[in-house]
Amino acid sequence: EDFGRLAENVDYFSLMTYDYSSPSRPGPNSPISWMEKCVKLLDPEAKHRNKILMGLNFYGFDYTSQGGGHILGRDLVKKLEKVGGTKWSYITDAGEHYIEFKTDGFKHRIFYPTLYSIQKRLRLAEELGVGVSIWEIGQGLDYFYDLL
Repeated sequence: EDFGRLAENVDYFSLMTYDYSSPSRPGPNSPISWMEKCVKLLDPEAKHRNKILMGLNFYGFDYTSQGGGHILGRDLVKKLEKVGGTKWSYITDAGEHYIEFKTDGFKHRIFYPTLYSIQKRLRLAEELGVGVSIWEIGQGLDYFYDLL
């Protein structure tokens, strides 16, 4: 009910539907089913969905046995150039890709958006009747903008 009252007085709500996982709980950055639940929980009757911007991350997360942290597109490219020959895997339930490799003495598992995962999220936003906000312009790979 607070959301309904606020919706009358704001232009948009930018809903942070990313950073679902963390080094203490590694996994996908923004599972697509969780993103949908977040929107529906905020506006179950879909009265103000036109004011919701569903957040899309254009960065990834690199998990190692030492912890982990965010990884930007340029850093991902450098790591992949260093290791070469690795293949991406896909988690259907999360709608996210990840890659695993070992370098510098550490095993890495990197979750990173792809054109496919971004397209799935754009379709979800359309189905839910919400817009999107991107965190953050310049952190991803240039070809991500081809979908917008």
